[in-house]
Amino acid sequence: LKAIIGDYIRTAEPVGSKTLAARPELRFSSATIRNEMSELEDMGYLEKPHTSAGRIPSPAGYRLYVDELMGTDEPTEGSDETALEQMRGKVRELDRLVQEAGRLVSTLTDYASVAVTPYMNHTVLKQFEIVSVDHVTFVIVVVTDAGVVKNKLVHTAAEVSKEEAELLTYVLNQTLTGLPLSHITAERFDIVRRAAGLSALLAPVAEYLAELVQELSDQKVYLEGTSKLLRFPEYQDTRKAQTLLDYMEDERKHLLPATRKIDGIEFFIGPENGENPLSETSAIYAKYDIGKIGQGAIGIVGPTRMDYAKLSAQLSRFAKGLNRLIAETFLDENDGNH
Repeated sequence: LKAIIGDYIRTAEPVGSKTLAARPELRFSSATIRNEMSELEDMGYLEKPHTSAGRIPSPAGYRLYVDELMGTDEPTEGSDETALEQMRGKVRELDRLVQEAGRLVSTLTDYASVAVTPYMNHTVLKQFEIVSVDHVTFVIVVVTDAGVVKNKLVHTAAEVSKEEAELLTYVLNQTLTGLPLSHITAERFDIVRRAAGLSALLAPVAEYLAELVQELSDQKVYLEGTSKLLRFPEYQDTRKAQTLLDYMEDERKHLLPATRKIDGIEFFIGPENGENPLSETSAIYAKYDIGKIGQGAIGIVGPTRMDYAKLSAQLSRFAKGLNRLIAETFLDENDGNH
């Protein structure tokens, strides 16, 4: 099975017994190999295309391969490390960094990539600042414990004095800092409202906080390099390719199956991706873990005929480098998992 999958990954052509018999490491006759292939087909690990005498791996065959047969493959030293170092100077904000990482993975692997930002529901608000532009215009600045700075220009329905703005800033810092986003509820903001008194700034601040909680809690999914799928023989059928590309673009939040939590490297082969156009693809995902910011994932999508060993090793190495880069860029010395 390992030999068949190796040949099919390289050629995209069904594999016959004569091809395998010609390999020096398989010291068996063509008839013996043909019988073994028939057994593997009966077990559900191989499939026989109607137009060919050879056989191709089934999703179950690929699953057995990645679970037990493929071993490990070491990526070339330095290529992804150099790319990560180049990325450090290009981006500083976490979402942009994750998006750039997805673009880089697509370039390095020549596959479509999916990059998912961390679920940040445990992010803690560290500091509030309200900056007065004039009596009815203010900038609300919020800093998280991950070093993310968010701000918004707001206008009030009535004039607000400098003292009122300073009091609200003080109350926000006393009441809401040090709390995870999930703890900033309507009831908690009622405490702010009572302590700050009636101020025209309360409404825009409350509205912005609700927007901010939603934004930081919502995982973003970045899709890069989808056109690279078109170079594979499996997607030469224009209609099939367009259906897949449209699904990936429209349903990007469902590219990572919700039924499986990523732990290290995970493989999603064929039907394991669900009953949708992805059921004829495979995906490899690597988790990246950045301390109290949370966990995200980065992965690639392609035909089930992919070099699982090589790509998973490359993706694992890249995810570890991404961990380090994000920790060094966004976290205090003791915050990250190095």
